[in-house]
Amino acid sequence: MRELDEYELALQYGEYIERDVYQKLLKWKAEDARQHKCLFLRGARRVGKSCLALEFAHKEYKSFIKVSFDKASDDVRRLFVDSLEDLDYFYDQLSVVYETKLYEGESLLILDEIQLFKPARQAIKTLLLDGRYDILETGSLASIVKKSKDDEKYLIPSEEIKIDVLPLTFKEYLKANKKDDMTEFIEKVIGSKKTFQAAYRSIYKEFRDYLFVGGMPKCVATYLKTRDLTKVEEEKRGIVELYYDDFSLQENVNSLYLTSIFNLIPSELSNHDKRFKLSHIRSNARVREYGSAFKWLKDAYIVNICHNATDPSVVPVLNADGDDIKAYFLDTGLLYTLSFMKTQEDELFYKSLVHDKLHINEGMFIENYVAQVLKTKGYKDLFFYEKRDAKTFRTIMEINFLTIAGRRVAPIEVKSSDEISLTSIKKFKQTFDGKVTNGIVIYDGDYKIEDNITYLPVFALDWYL
Repeated sequence: MRELDEYELALQYGEYIERDVYQKLLKWKAEDARQHKCLFLRGARRVGKSCLALEFAHKEYKSFIKVSFDKASDDVRRLFVDSLEDLDYFYDQLSVVYETKLYEGESLLILDEIQLFKPARQAIKTLLLDGRYDILETGSLASIVKKSKDDEKYLIPSEEIKIDVLPLTFKEYLKANKKDDMTEFIEKVIGSKKTFQAAYRSIYKEFRDYLFVGGMPKCVATYLKTRDLTKVEEEKRGIVELYYDDFSLQENVNSLYLTSIFNLIPSELSNHDKRFKLSHIRSNARVREYGSAFKWLKDAYIVNICHNATDPSVVPVLNADGDDIKAYFLDTGLLYTLSFMKTQEDELFYKSLVHDKLHINEGMFIENYVAQVLKTKGYKDLFFYEKRDAKTFRTIMEINFLTIAGRRVAPIEVKSSDEISLTSIKKFKQTFDGKVTNGIVIYDGDYKIEDNITYLPVFALDWYL
């Protein structure tokens, strides 16, 4: 009897979670796949790429074969090197090995963890030219142990549509939690520019749960099934430990640098300016020395890097200070875990965190969440702005995030309470008059618009942008 796959097991154990990104997969199948383009699902480890690919295969195709390159035999791997000149023979062998009949135009070939076998990635071009089956890849940089000396000889397929799979958004979390009425209400309030009033605290309570649980699918499923924060924390710690294991195995990037940066993120975000200071790792550390480690963490979707845009414009990347950065974590739930890894697992302690009874620096988690939302909205690069006094080095203007609205920059300020100072955002608009549109203030208060500034509760950001 065939073993159940990840998607089937999730259904069987009541852990299936619907993902919004599924609609992008449908669009690819209807449009790009017909143009002989493959699909590449990218994302961090344990973010649900394989399960999503399997759900898509089960629902949208008559049959499919999944080749997992972390488990595939050498014989199967060799097929992607030695058997491409006779694709009838190639597909016949796959059908026999995986005991699955393939139907031309109605079957999907999933190449899972494809980064572990570069020749298979190059083989995709040949398979796409043949065109009889759709091709879907999944991959994560974190599981690449060593870069081969021969990597340059392998061509990356140009006929490839890339889709990022990220942690669940708050909107997806509410949907999984069967809070459709709450989701629709938030959408109505933002659309009509009304206020949340009595509903504010109920929504915020759900949001606080989400901040701690996070958006990694298994963690969300565990919480919705058990409502046990200790079990959720066990899942999250398992993911963090998996990342540590990935770091220790790397040979093409300094594993000690990866671990040092990773461990330092919570303490750096807890500082007032939230800048990442390499001197906190080692007094004589330099960005050029650690640059490859930062890039690896970003490319592995583990860390979201935010650069200081020294001259905000419609192309802030051209004015970014590469040495002046903030480093946010991929998921607020994992950020909580990384921040309190040394504490003993205790349900009462976790409930106190969720209900803000320990008076921790909540601003770091709110700001991290805003960075997450921007990534889900398609912002590949994140930017902030800060200006300091040339003599005292004191901050005289600071904007947490810069986004693009039309052809102008839209500043976002994040406040961890309802006490708001608009000094920076007003100075920013005056300084860069003509380049800046109306700003957004994320704060602990109801939705309103005053003096062309939008005041937004943080839980509504996903609906507003």
